[in-house]
Amino acid sequence: MNKQPNIFNKFNFQYSSPRTCPYINGQKEHLLFTDLTKFVNKKTLEELVIKGFRRSENIFYKPNCKTCNSCISTRIQIKKFKHSSSFKRIDKINKDLTIKIRKPKSKLSHFKLFKTYLKFRHTSGEMKQMTYLDFRTMIEISPVKTKILEIYYKKELMGAILFDIYQNSLSAIYSFFNPQYKKRSLGTFLILKLIDFAQSINKKYLYLGYYVEKCKKMSYKIKFKPIEILTNNKWGIFEKEN
Repeated sequence: MNKQPNIFNKFNFQYSSPRTCPYINGQKEHLLFTDLTKFVNKKTLEELVIKGFRRSENIFYKPNCKTCNSCISTRIQIKKFKHSSSFKRIDKINKDLTIKIRKPKSKLSHFKLFKTYLKFRHTSGEMKQMTYLDFRTMIEISPVKTKILEIYYKKELMGAILFDIYQNSLSAIYSFFNPQYKKRSLGTFLILKLIDFAQSINKKYLYLGYYVEKCKKMSYKIKFKPIEILTNNKWGIFEKEN
């Protein structure tokens, strides 16, 4: 393994066993991860995010594949973000929805919508087998300040996005929504509302996770401009045309 920045000396990192890649057919996924069950200050955790790590409950991880570097970390520049005509249209279509930001407490309505989302959008993968207890753990277990942004049509839950709050940024962890309302583009709308929230509390970045060019499900991320990608441990503007 190549010499890493000093932050890597602060944690006990381990390597995962290879498993089926969730993004590219025929590939195996290898992860570098650390368990942060014990208290770690928020600034240090944000350093991990800046280095391309993602959070799942108390685990921070990043791809460590020897023969593939397709997973590219992304983040939106909040202060320079501008709504495209497409984003303005999505905002207008969804102006009848109510936005709520809450503590990350799971509800049965969350879980039912989550299962509906998986049924239509992710027909395979480990999440399909999740129980309500698994779901509660995903939503509620976190070593950092976490919130959930919900969208409602009247009293109907339409979608939600779980996110972490750091000193200079937000990090989107997971979103799910009702896939039957295709014209509303609810997945994009959730991110737009999270950008609005980031602007309202003066954050610099919104981390969106990994962009994988070969995975069409990830293509939406590069539509949020200006968006930066992490290459060779340096962040820079992603220039590729959609």
